[in-house]
This record gives sequence, C-alpha cells and structure tokens, in this order.
Amino acid sequence: MQPFDKNTNGLLQRKSRMGRTSLRASRYVVTALVVVGALGALLPSCSNIDCPLDNVVRMQCNLYLKSPQSAYTLSEELTVTPAGRDTVLLNKATGIKSFLLPLKEGDVKDTLLLHWANAEGQTATDTLFVDHTLQPHFESLDCPSSVFHTITSVRTTSHSLSEMPLTIDSVSLVRALVNYDDVENIRIFLRTADSK
Repeated sequence: MQPFDKNTNGLLQRKSRMGRTSLRASRYVVTALVVVGALGALLPSCSNIDCPLDNVVRMQCNLYLKSPQSAYTLSEELTVTPAGRDTVLLNKATGIKSFLLPLKEGDVKDTLLLHWANAEGQTATDTLFVDHTLQPHFESLDCPSSVFHTITSVRTTSHSLSEMPLTIDSVSLVRALVNYDDVENIRIFLRTADSK
C-alpha cells in the first residue's frame, strides 16, 4: 500500500505543480493582453492628426458681365499664365463661372496674363495685377506649413474690343484673405462688344 500512496501523492503533487505553472502562465497572458489593449486604445488618440484635407491656398476669381451686372458663364477659352514664366495655371478653360489661382509664396506681387481665344480664331491678352502680403501658416508638426495671403490691391489692363469681342472691364476685391477656403476673392467684370 505504501508504494501506491507514494505514487498517488507524487501524482497529486505533480498535478498541483502543473496547475500552479499553468495558472501563472495564464496570468501573464491575461496581463499582457490587458497591457496591449490599453496601449492600443491610447496610441490612436495620441496620433490623431487634424491636418486640413484641402490644404492648397488659392485665390478664387468669379466672372461677371459689367452690363447688365450678372454672373457670366465663359463661352470663350481662357488660359492663365504668370508673366515671365512658362507655367500654365489654368489651361483652355471654357464653360466656367469661376476659377482658382495660386499666388506666389515668396513674393508680394503677382502679374497674371489672361489669354482669351474664341471659336473664330481671335485671341487677346489681358493682365491682372495682384498685390498681397504673406502670412506663414502652421497647423502642427504633423501638417505641412503653408502661406496665407491678404490681398491689398487688384488692377487690370485690357485689350481693345476690336481684337476680340470680350475683355476685362474692371475688377473688384470681395474678400482679401486667401486661405484654404474656396470662397470668392476677386470679381472680374467683363465687357463684350454687345454690352459696350
């Protein structure tokens, strides 16, 4: 009977050691899962980036007829380029009532050439001068920096209606601040041969 009791006691002791070991292991697993879950819950809140999705700074120009004063949908073709550069800011746009143009981030004056063309093959160029101040804009370390502008003055030169029957009559400043918002900054009033 003695060996049987020893074996039984030995079995019971081995089982209880195994039970204690598996209990400790399961505690470590549970603790590790709690720590990983807590870190997982905290990390997304620390890396929440509130950068604007539309972070391009552009000036909005709306087109109007001078007489009668009303919004104008362009039936002609318009291309806009900066003076002295071979960059195209707006390419052969037609059927538009407004357009967006970037302003220089390193200078306070923009000279923009508006190239008009119609179906009859007539072409002409008007010039839009925009003076503005620069305001560096910084959201956070995670977001790219940008430059906002405050328009101080706008003026134009225009071609003769004999070159092409559409020209700029005048411009007016509606909203001086140019930032991420796509809102009207400048009104361009057009004159046609019919509305002299």
